[in-house]
Amino acid sequence: MGHMKKLLALVALSFIFASTASAHEGSIDLTGGNVSCKGVSIYQDGTYRVSGRCDGLVYPYETLYNKYVLWGKTSTRGEVTRIAEVDRGYFSGNISDEFDAMYITAEKDGLVRKMGDKQIVSGSVAAFSFDKSKSTAVPVTTTTATTTKATTTSTAATTVAATTGTAGAVIGKIVSSLLVVILVIVGLAIGASLLFRSRGSVSSH
Repeated sequence: MGHMKKLLALVALSFIFASTASAHEGSIDLTGGNVSCKGVSIYQDGTYRVSGRCDGLVYPYETLYNKYVLWGKTSTRGEVTRIAEVDRGYFSGNISDEFDAMYITAEKDGLVRKMGDKQIVSGSVAAFSFDKSKSTAVPVTTTTATTTKATTTSTAATTVAATTGTAGAVIGKIVSSLLVVILVIVGLAIGASLLFRSRGSVSSH
C-alpha cells in the first residue's frame, strides 16, 4: 500500500513538472498601467529565444532612467536573469534556464545585471495550444457579386454607347434634311426673282 502511494505521488509530480516545463514555450503577455507587451518564447539550440514588442513605453521613464530591460525569473533557483534590453519598444534575447515569470524595469544602464525596483510590467508565458479541434477555418471569399456588378456596368455602358450612337445618327439625318429644304427654298427664291425681273423688262418694251 505504501509503494502504491509513492508511485501515485511520483506520477502526479511528473505531470506537474511536465505542465510547468511546457509553459516556457508559448506566448508572452506582460501588462502594467498603460503599457502592454506581447511576444513569444521558443526553445531552440538549448536556450529559450524570447522576442516581442511593447506599446505605451515612455522615453525617458524618469531623469537618468532612460533604459528598459526584460527579465526572467528562473523556475529552479528563483533567480531573476536579464534577457534583453527593450530598444524602442522591441526586445529580443535568450535565457538558458526555464523561467516562470517575466518583468520589465526602467534602468539607468541597459546592460545592468541586477534588476532594479522601478518595475513597469510583469507577466508570464502561456503555453502554445496545438489542439487541432480548436482551429478556426478561414472563410472563403467569393467574387460573384463583383463579377455581376462589373457585368452590369459593362452592359450599361454598352447600352449608353448604342443609344448615343443612334441619337447622333437621327440628329445627323434631321440636319441633312433641313439643309436640303433650305437649299430648295433659296433656289426657288432666286428663280422667282429672276422670273419677275425678266417680266418687268418685257413689259417696259
